[in-house]
Amino acid sequence: MAKTVTNTHTEFHCDKLDVSNTSGLSLLFYPQRLIVLAKNQNGLVIGVNDYPFVEKNELEMILQKDLFISQKASHCEATLYVYSPDFCLVPSVLFDASEAETYLNFSTKTDGTDSFYSSLNEDQLVIVGGIEKATLAIFSKYVNNLSLKHGSSLAITYLLGEKPLMLNQELAVIIEDNEVYIAGFTNKELKFFNRFEVRNNQDFLKYSFSVLHQLAFDRMHCKITLCGNLEEINVQEQVLRKYFKNMEITSPKPTQNYLPGAESFRETKKLEAFWAS
Repeated sequence: MAKTVTNTHTEFHCDKLDVSNTSGLSLLFYPQRLIVLAKNQNGLVIGVNDYPFVEKNELEMILQKDLFISQKASHCEATLYVYSPDFCLVPSVLFDASEAETYLNFSTKTDGTDSFYSSLNEDQLVIVGGIEKATLAIFSKYVNNLSLKHGSSLAITYLLGEKPLMLNQELAVIIEDNEVYIAGFTNKELKFFNRFEVRNNQDFLKYSFSVLHQLAFDRMHCKITLCGNLEEINVQEQVLRKYFKNMEITSPKPTQNYLPGAESFRETKKLEAFWAS
């Protein structure tokens, strides 16, 4: 059951939580939010802690005091998913690991940034991400065995798995806090992927129309599929339906399994609450 603790964070814990059963951690790191997702040795989610923060010293306090990190971070594998504008996609045939920072520098400034990368789509794509060195040092101080992935890798992997169900012209939108990932598919092949900050209906329409124009899609026939919580980006379904005639708001088929009590994390409608890569 979800529980808010002194207005500082929200807990989604199984009914009989035993922290000693933690064998894996997923840390979802947003600009002003950290979600700690803990799994047992069977891959079942035993608890999720959702923290808002503003300053980096708050982030360090969270890592120091979080129930799962403070007791188990030195004994289990942990993956840090970094949700930031610092990323780029590179075809595997063109990728050289020694030039990861160079690829990233094409899309963002890399001063004071550490680059990292991971493979997608059966090793056909590589996603390169970046994280501030100072921020990474904070995580490394409290979490051992830490591997890095860009947060968009979850969205891309999920959407590529949905290709067989797509039409010839399709926009897929994954909502993440105050941003969206928009993917454009032509004849079921990924042709566009990027991240946009969205605060209202006008922002959403501006960016989606821009992508439609870039891909030469017909707005009246293109299908648009949205996954996530529209309230997070202050967008109203009734407004969108005035502009998109073939629109679907959906939730992923659940592959993320929970112990009883922790499954209320799905109420957030986040992709990671339903689907595990």
